[in-house]
Amino acid sequence: MKILVLEDDDAHAELIGAALTSAGHQVEIVNNGRLAVRRLESATADLLVLDWSVPDLSGLDVLVWARSRIGADIPILMLTSRGREDDVAKALEAGADDYMVKPVRSRELAARVGALLRRTYSNVRRDAIRIEFGDYVIDIRDRTVTVSGQLQTLTPREFDLASLLFRHPGRIFPRDELCKAVWGKDVRSDSRTLDTHIYRLRQKLDLSPRHGVRLRSVYQHGYCLEEAIADEAREAVPEAEHPDIFP
Repeated sequence: MKILVLEDDDAHAELIGAALTSAGHQVEIVNNGRLAVRRLESATADLLVLDWSVPDLSGLDVLVWARSRIGADIPILMLTSRGREDDVAKALEAGADDYMVKPVRSRELAARVGALLRRTYSNVRRDAIRIEFGDYVIDIRDRTVTVSGQLQTLTPREFDLASLLFRHPGRIFPRDELCKAVWGKDVRSDSRTLDTHIYRLRQKLDLSPRHGVRLRSVYQHGYCLEEAIADEAREAVPEAEHPDIFP
């Protein structure tokens, strides 16, 4: 899993990085809040570890930003020397999923991070050969997609894009991240190529609440595949009919 750590103390950063890397995670560490926000605007993370007291923007500010811009699904663990009950309550009320008071212990940190990841991503295994979500079945080995049992024909790029979104339901993907993952360096994030492929996926796979999903466009950011309920189909606006509206 990809974990972004906000920590400005070198000793703590080294301890956290070593603990989470040893647990099999891919760790990136930044030392100020503004840099953390910029990183999240251009790439995805599966979990955030945020120190409260850091330069520029505090960890609490980054927490509030992440909840408003990325959503409620990304797990967030706060690390801080603040141990008072009202501080803990403030962080949890702002959207933190867990809270640890420094100095942290490596094994406990890895265990808490593992628990948060299991709880958040239990519905889809990232290494699964077969992904089932809503009425969809994505077979990674055979590179096929079925909707309500009906096989759908996708181009290689369309399949790569679909499989990426279905592996990470509920996650907002920045445009840069999607383009890099599917096309490498061949496509600019402001190109209409991504929007064209999203449009085709909506059409071919009928990505709509009647099949238990919604592919949401996030203005000036990217796209997010979410779980939806069938009743929402009556209220949904058919975004696929107007692809140029959605950035």
